[in-house]
Amino acid sequence: MKAYNEQWIYNRTMLEQAGRWHRQKLLSDTQMKAVRKTYPVEFRQTNGFLEIGLFLFTTVAILACYLLPASLFMVLTESSVVYGLFNMAAGVVIGLVGNLLIKRRLLYRNGIDNAFVVTMAGFLAFGFNQLISTELSIAAHCFLTLPLLLIILWYYGDTLIAFFVVATFYTGVFNGLLTYAWGKEAMPFVMMALSLVLYLGTVQIQRANPKETYYTDPLNLIQWFSLIMLVAGGNYFIVRELNGLLLERRPGVPLPKEAPEIALSGLFWLLTFLIPGMYVGRGFAKKDRMLLVLGLLGLIGAAATVHAYAALVPLNVALTLGGLILIGLAVVGIRYIAQPKYGFTDEPDDDSPNEFFTNVATVAAVQATGAAVHGPKDNLRFGEGDFGGGGAEGRY
Repeated sequence: MKAYNEQWIYNRTMLEQAGRWHRQKLLSDTQMKAVRKTYPVEFRQTNGFLEIGLFLFTTVAILACYLLPASLFMVLTESSVVYGLFNMAAGVVIGLVGNLLIKRRLLYRNGIDNAFVVTMAGFLAFGFNQLISTELSIAAHCFLTLPLLLIILWYYGDTLIAFFVVATFYTGVFNGLLTYAWGKEAMPFVMMALSLVLYLGTVQIQRANPKETYYTDPLNLIQWFSLIMLVAGGNYFIVRELNGLLLERRPGVPLPKEAPEIALSGLFWLLTFLIPGMYVGRGFAKKDRMLLVLGLLGLIGAAATVHAYAALVPLNVALTLGGLILIGLAVVGIRYIAQPKYGFTDEPDDDSPNEFFTNVATVAAVQATGAAVHGPKDNLRFGEGDFGGGGAEGRY
């Protein structure tokens, strides 16, 4: 029912995990061969650089094939309805051709199929919006387009489509709030609440379906996006400057040079440091790289916010001092955890995702493909870490 073979995607994840254990000498060569035989993956994949090249080349080729008939339609008719139907038909054709290539050439995220998915979604969404009345608001266009993008996301599980989904959702909410008199004041709180719900919802989906790997990357992207929006929604600088940009322009009344002070400024100053601080604390407690990275970046943004309104030194001096402090902290941290402490280590991150240790059936499935697994090394620590991605094994 979906574009890609779900079993192969699951097998690919199993092979990645077995590859980690093999590199850590927990699986022998014989066992690794048995795992590859038990969990076959027939997708044709590429490395990252070649994938980008294939994506760009395929996108240009698709647009070149589209432009000639599109220009003829624009000359023959000025009707937005006809042009919208043409664009939707072009999206359907691109989708059918792309789906045929995926099935016959066994493509999976190798650049070519990504280009077909993205251009198909773009033409379908563009053509669909041409059929909608131009009198509707941007929010209405976004929320009417959202179901179409969600269907494409469900079928392909593509990361770029997931980005378009969350971007469309937040754009619709942002524009929709501006239509209300209270919308501008409530916007930071609404954005933070929706971001928190979105993050917790995707985490719960992953926990409820630990063996579901088809949507792992899209769900991870949505989590990153929602956490960024949560920090941004509580940052004093962003809220104040955005409030200044949204001031109504009155004839004969010049806009102030600086954004005016906002209501509840003390609360937003607190949230500027509190939210990223909670990220860092939670990240250390759960060994969650995503929370640690975003929390540290959020604290850097908080320091930049203080500098923007209460600069004690010039910008170049502040950047230099900040860089020296960060380098110093990095050096101290690397030396401190050269030997594992409290579950942290500076060794290469080659541990397993949490879900593979919480799901006993998955561990047993890998172990059952060969003889008994070698005992773990003394300095090897399992668990607590979060999946940070990795190269996929396969052939091209």
